[in-house]
Amino acid sequence: MNRRVANRYAMALMGLGEERKALDKIAEDFREVEATVHGSREFKAVLMSPVVTPDRKLKLLTEIFGKRFDLVTMSFIALLVRKGRAEYLLATAEEFLAMLDVKRNLVRAKVSSATALTADEQKQLQAKLEALTGKNVSAGFTIDPALRGGFVARIGDRMVDASLLHQLEMLREQFKHGGAPVLN
Repeated sequence: MNRRVANRYAMALMGLGEERKALDKIAEDFREVEATVHGSREFKAVLMSPVVTPDRKLKLLTEIFGKRFDLVTMSFIALLVRKGRAEYLLATAEEFLAMLDVKRNLVRAKVSSATALTADEQKQLQAKLEALTGKNVSAGFTIDPALRGGFVARIGDRMVDASLLHQLEMLREQFKHGGAPVLN
């Protein structure tokens, strides 16, 4: 799929959203579009299908999202569908959300920990990730018992591995090379 096409549509929508002061609502709507498309293979197939007419696609999208979505979002979706670009809806949503994150100096982090973190621990970890990246961090927290201890944070293509397994591997490497590790 041509991401440049989706990027152009997303840029146009970003300008319109700024003009109408509706960026937050459009972002909320597009997060729901992402979740819906990723959650249903059949729905994605309908959007991609050249056999399904644009009118039927628009009717389906209006039935699913029409009452909950902002008028700007629905008008934009209708434009995409009428132009025969319904297959770009998901890519445009992703591009728009990425542009909005850049505009707001925001990065998304996925943090997996061995046990559930308290609200205070989550805030502390988020603050450390913000200091590390120099950006605002929106973190999603999950539990991964396979870690045994510590956490792993993924921010874009970066990874912060503070898991027990990683720490033990580092210790083993130091012993293997004859170094004396400093333990805190």
